[in-house]
Amino acid sequence: MKRFPGAVLLSVTLPLWCGCGAGASSDRPDPVERLMATSESALDRARGEDVWEVAICRIPIGATDPLYAELDDRMEYGADEIVEQLAPVSEYYERWSGGRYTVRFVPAAADVSVLTTETSQQCVDRALGQSSPNAQGVLVVSDAQHAEGAEGGRGGPGTSCDDDCSATLTRRYVYVGASDFMSVWEGVPPLDLIEHELGHGLDWPHSSLSAESLDGVVYDSPYDLMSNSAASRETDATLRHGPGILVVNLLAAGWIDPERVVRWWPDEDSRVIDIVSRSRLSSSESIAVAVPIDGTTFASVELVEATGDDAFHDGDFVLVHRIEVVGAAGFDRRQYLVSGELREGEEWSGDGFTVRVLTMGDGRARIEFSEDA
Repeated sequence: MKRFPGAVLLSVTLPLWCGCGAGASSDRPDPVERLMATSESALDRARGEDVWEVAICRIPIGATDPLYAELDDRMEYGADEIVEQLAPVSEYYERWSGGRYTVRFVPAAADVSVLTTETSQQCVDRALGQSSPNAQGVLVVSDAQHAEGAEGGRGGPGTSCDDDCSATLTRRYVYVGASDFMSVWEGVPPLDLIEHELGHGLDWPHSSLSAESLDGVVYDSPYDLMSNSAASRETDATLRHGPGILVVNLLAAGWIDPERVVRWWPDEDSRVIDIVSRSRLSSSESIAVAVPIDGTTFASVELVEATGDDAFHDGDFVLVHRIEVVGAAGFDRRQYLVSGELREGEEWSGDGFTVRVLTMGDGRARIEFSEDA
């Protein structure tokens, strides 16, 4: 799930957002503005139609790549059938982008294959090499299952592009094993892994429940598609989608206006701020609060409403994540939880400030922010 070799994202600094209605101060660095600058190269891909070509990679029996399980059974579906099964993935991204982004899956003209001694990456390289000029990404599905404990898949945003954004040039791809498309699922596969890897295709990094588990690449957060994408399925085996998307990623993709993220600086007077659930993309109300810690780091405070893709959670709650905007691209960003599931009347303190949830209900929360004594 890491960016593949040679995938270098370029970024050009954006003009600073005024932030006048968002509580930003013009005389000190705003890490949210830095976030938007490092996200520029991915913004165009996250708007309008994004065409992903689906290619099947045929793996021979006895393949030596340790990624694959020593099993003789193979996935029976072709690219056309996989495309049909991926329709709900497009619907997931339509929901979370508020209609701003459409993933369109199309079948590749032909399958690809590897020799017994070749690797999954050679599958990917061949699929990219034969891809259509219209394909902005290539989704490679192996017909062999991965070994127990091996990665389920991987993906990345590829290189930055200007006029020609074909996958052949950018090397933008997602690769997954066959496990989610075997006959046991009867044509209704779990889709959270594909959704997760496509998030990497939008330059989103992983998140986690702590800095330590993030460093250890542990997918343990049930609150974010880009961590434990199977969290909903682990609660209810009939569910197929991943959980919701963190506000920081919605912002980086351009799916919410930066003015909907209120800035509160810890050296300001105490302030009560109302926000709506992160799933309310069509609203014009404030959707999160960013508390700048320094020029590259902020706390992101958002409300999760137990509905839709987040319905598997037990009621609504507020989350606080620490966002470290490092490197030159979104893939380098560090995002981890510092306080989970704050309910009405509960509070969290850290980094010199306190977050207190005053009221909550109907997809809204009233939160008090104050400086620690």
